[in-house]
Parts: sequence; structure tokens; C-alpha cells
Amino acid sequence: RAEMLPPGPPPDGPRRGVSGVELARVRLRAPGRLGVDGADDWMGGARLIVVDPETGALRVADYAGEPEPGSLRPAEFAVEAVESLKGVNLGSWLIPEHDYAVVTNESLCEYTERVGAAKSSRVMEEHLSTFVTEADFDWMASHGVNTVRVPLGWWNVLHASELPDPGTSKAWTSFAPSPEVSMAAIGQALDWAAHRRMSVLLDLHGGPGGQNGKDHSGCHGVAEWHEHSVNNSLLVISALMERFGDHDALWGVELLNEPGDLSTAPLEDEMRPMLLQYYEAAYAIIRSHRPDVAVVFCVLYWFDFWAWAGQLREPRYYNVVTDYHMYTAFDGFDGDSPDSMVEDAARAFGCRLMQHSYHHPAVVGEWALAVDRWGQKVKQGYVDAQLTSYNSSLGSYFWTYVMDGDAGMAEWGITGKKPSGTDKWDTVGPSPQWDFTVAVEERPNEKGEFHSSYAFPNVRKWYPSAPGAPSLEQLRAGTPVGAGHGLLPLPPITDLPRAEHLNPDPVPPCGYVSPTGVALLAAALLAWVGLALWGCVSCCTSCCRVCCRKHTPEVIARVSGRLSVMRMMPSGRLSRDQKELLSQRDPALRPLV
Repeated sequence: RAEMLPPGPPPDGPRRGVSGVELARVRLRAPGRLGVDGADDWMGGARLIVVDPETGALRVADYAGEPEPGSLRPAEFAVEAVESLKGVNLGSWLIPEHDYAVVTNESLCEYTERVGAAKSSRVMEEHLSTFVTEADFDWMASHGVNTVRVPLGWWNVLHASELPDPGTSKAWTSFAPSPEVSMAAIGQALDWAAHRRMSVLLDLHGGPGGQNGKDHSGCHGVAEWHEHSVNNSLLVISALMERFGDHDALWGVELLNEPGDLSTAPLEDEMRPMLLQYYEAAYAIIRSHRPDVAVVFCVLYWFDFWAWAGQLREPRYYNVVTDYHMYTAFDGFDGDSPDSMVEDAARAFGCRLMQHSYHHPAVVGEWALAVDRWGQKVKQGYVDAQLTSYNSSLGSYFWTYVMDGDAGMAEWGITGKKPSGTDKWDTVGPSPQWDFTVAVEERPNEKGEFHSSYAFPNVRKWYPSAPGAPSLEQLRAGTPVGAGHGLLPLPPITDLPRAEHLNPDPVPPCGYVSPTGVALLAAALLAWVGLALWGCVSCCTSCCRVCCRKHTPEVIARVSGRLSVMRMMPSGRLSRDQKELLSQRDPALRPLV
């Protein structure tokens, strides 16, 4: 029923550790009207919703079905608030990456091969107990973070001997920490999150055999996920759901991180049939345990986004979310000036999310404040534009929560050089472009200076902290954080000041085309014009001159019309309504659209 929630704190009291409840979406559900597999019938298919003139309820227009016994009126919907996700990644906690943690300085399979399983287990178990602790969850809860994404590997869930179809390379051996230790740590993180009314997204970051050949999938240079049965990964998902499926803090399960990352793995389009087979089967496993948990799948490169528009759709598949990773530093943006470059990047992100949120709810599973690989300064306008663009999604997860001060992506010193006699860069502490805690606290580096390549824009206004919140250093040193459950006593939600970003300047209209897209479009148009002119010239004989004079203007008009179409829709894809409208305006364009 279309009831609006009253203002003020939720019925069970104010939410601690969150500055206010901001809604990214509302979800429409018809309780009692059975849908697929006996679950409540979700909206499905983006059908037109209207207001019932008699009851004021939201209904599907022209619904012709019959209500289930005991249901509401046919096709009436309940309105459920969907809170914006303000999250961070616990990167390099279970899967160390040399760019963010120095515990191994290489992928886990290489480290285990070099030092042996016994030492690897000792080192990783100590890292697991110290890199992220309960104090970190206190800090997150008091700085507006309401969710965490936990990247994990298959080896954190199963022993190698349990895989039904393993390979023989080093990517298929067990890495540290063991499943027993890892699953206990994951369970502890879920408990810490639930204790602070935070949610958790479990992310299969390292699939069996490696899905992209990167160190964050377990074994650098080896990608064999696609060469073996999807049953390996399905068993991992099943084990996760059996252990944590009923946990109150579990928000979602991400089925596979960044498949086909242009390393040693094939491109995603080559893996897509196998990925779809896996996703459909994994969805069924998750739904057999929980009807409400989000099922998340990751699409890494923007040119693959459209391929998934028709897959895993409602009503058969519901609460399926697409994860997009939006890194300005790695997405090939360029511009006339640093300001124009970052503005183009933010605009492009917002436009992509708006274009693709219509077929699946979107979440930005990874993003950072790095503008480019070489430390270009980040300014306030870029931060505001980027985070404003994420309003078109369910929310976002910053990469990463915390990092080591001398890791690969750490802040460079003033010289930006390797000190004499060493093979390491002159690093001076965690980079605020990648370390969320440094960016929010505006912490000086290890030399007592503020970071040389960072302008410290105001990030706090997007993640407002609780009054008097201790710093991360104080919390890790054991500073008490208040009575009760170790949570900062925050005032009720309605008493907190509203952050500036609740009324941000709108993101400029979608008009961005990537440099690669422009080049491909230009090449296609030139080829098209060339073929058209060649055809005209070849038929310009004495017996065809009249025909050429007649059709050449039509060819030019069509090319011109195509250019107009591309200016309207940078993606090059038109909706059915847009096609019909263009065809009505100019019948000559009908064959084109």
C-alpha cells in the first residue's frame, strides 16, 4: 500500500553511526501476490505504474490478472525504502595486493610458492587479525559508513581438495589463511557490522583458477577459471550461503569480481556464455537460502555494459544488481585541462549509471579519489561531481578502506624517486587518493607533512562524522568510544545537520563520448561515406548519371541524420520510442534506425 514513512527516526530507534537515512530508491512489492517460485511478486519488466483513483494505491496499469487468495487488490504495491549505500572495501584484508598492502608484496600463490605453506599461514593469520579490527568498524560507524564490501577468495571458503573440477597449475592450490580461519574472520566481520547496524556485501574476488590473471584473484599471470566447470564456483557460493545466508548483516553476494580483465584471461565477451550459465545457477543457489539478498554481478568495461541489458531480468530474476567499477585513473579520460578532464569523467560516470540503471539496479562497487596514475591533485569540484553522479545508483564502495604506508599506491615523497641504494619509491605514507581513512581525517603523512600530490578536498561532508568521534589512531590504541555496545552515542537522525551534498548542483546532461568511442565512430562514418561515394562514382556512367544525381543527396542526408542521432545518444543505441520518433520526423531515416 502506498504509505509514506513518517518523518523522524525509524520505529526501532535512531540508527547509530549513520548521519541520516538517504534514500537511493524505493522498491515496489506486492505482498501476498505470488510471483516466481512462490516469492512475493516484484514489479518486474518496468511496467507502467499508476495511482488507483479509488484507493490512492500504486498499481500496474491495465493489469488483467487475478489476485491471489488473501492478497491486496490486484497489482497493488507496498513501498519499501532503499537506503543509499555508503560503503568501503576491505581491500587487501583477505587477498593482499602489493599496491595496498606489503604483507606479501606479491600474489598469494607466488608468496606461498616462495616461502612455503607454514610461513605463509603464520604471516597471513597475523595480518588478518591486525589489518582490520573491531576498532575499524567503530571508526566506520562513526563516520557515516553504513556498509562494507568484503573481497574474498575461493581458498578462504574451501580447501583445494574440495573443488569438484580443479586444474593442475599453482592457481588451484590452497592459499593462506585456511578456510577455517578465514570463515571465522568473515563471520566476525558480519557480527561487527550487525552490531553497528551496518550491512555486508560478500564479494568472490578470486574465483577458482583465477578469472583475470591479476594478483587480486589469487595468482598473478594465471587465469584458468574459464577452462573448468562452473561447479567449482557454485560450490563456493553454496558454502558461503550455508554458513552466512541467514546472517542479518548480509546485504548481498557478488558472484565474481572483474571477469576477463584483459590480462591472461579472454575478454569478457568470450567468457559471457559461461558467465551467464554460472550466474543463473548461482542465483538459484542464493535464492534457495534467502529470497531478499541482492545477487550482484560485475561488468568491468563500459563497452560490455549493453550486452547484459537483457540478461538476468525480472520477473524471473529479481533483486539482481550490476556492479560497475569507476576509476578515473584507469578509464582513459583526457581533456584540455585537469579540470575539464575530471569533469568529463564525473559526467560520464553519471551518464553510464543513468543509462544502465533502467535494466538492473546499479552499485558502484569500486571507486577512488585518484585522478590519474601520477598523482594529479584532486579538487573539490571533481569530488562533488563524482559523488553526485553516484546518486543514479544504489550507492558506492570506496577502494580501499585502509592501506599500508609503503605499498605500491602509497603517497610519493616530494622527490618522487627511489632513494639511493634501494629499489623502492620514496613513499611517505598512505595515499588519501586510495586510503579512505586518510582522505576523511585529512591526516598528514609519516613525515608530518600534508600529502604533496593531494589538495584535500572536503570529503567529510559526504560522510559526516559523529560529534566528538575519535580518530582511527585513538580507536586502535584502545580509546573508549562510549557506553553500551562500543558505539558512539549519536543524537537522533533528525537532529543532525544536513550535509551540503543533499542539495548538490546537478550533473551536466549526458553528452560524453569516450575518446575511444569517438575514434571508432569517426572511423565507421568515414568508411560509410567512402563506400557511398565509391558506389556513386562507380555507377557514374553515361547511362546512370540521372540516378546518381537523384540518390547522392539522399546518401548525404542519411549520413547527416546519423550524425544527429549519435549526438542525441552517445551510446549509439536508441530506445524503441526514439526510433519511432525519428522515423516519423524523417522517413528517410527509417532504414537507419
